[in-house]
Amino acid sequence: MLTGIFTPTTCARCRLCCNFHRSTAWETPALEPAAATLLRGLGVPLATRPNGALTFRLDFRTHDPEEVCNCPMLDTASGCRLPREQRPFECRVWPLRVMRDSGGSLVIGCYDACPALTPDTRARLEQHATGALLPELLRFAEENPLSVREMDPAYTVIWRKE
Repeated sequence: MLTGIFTPTTCARCRLCCNFHRSTAWETPALEPAAATLLRGLGVPLATRPNGALTFRLDFRTHDPEEVCNCPMLDTASGCRLPREQRPFECRVWPLRVMRDSGGSLVIGCYDACPALTPDTRARLEQHATGALLPELLRFAEENPLSVREMDPAYTVIWRKE
């Protein structure tokens, strides 16, 4: 969905979105039903979030809040083991995120700390997210309400449903 903006090589080098600290484990992607079924079939252990959304379980070894755990589908040498079209939606659109602000409005945010964002890629990402990709983001939110996150201040709102 974003391959015209970010190269697979750029994303494979970074993997920021595929590594989770114990303190940020809640950042794992919510899985839509097809992704959950696929991951279960591959033997990936799943967990349920407090809101009922499914996600993959991380295998932390200690209780250190700064311990890092990789996504179970990440191959540290080659990147994600899933074909792009089978990855969870949140993974395919990151650094974008569908959220609700404090007033309940649906918003699309961009994670400003994504290392792949340059002024050029940021402008292209915003144009794509508020143009051709917007219907897909809205469809995802409608079909997967448990995947819509609370507003996070690390994300800049680039679109708001009025």
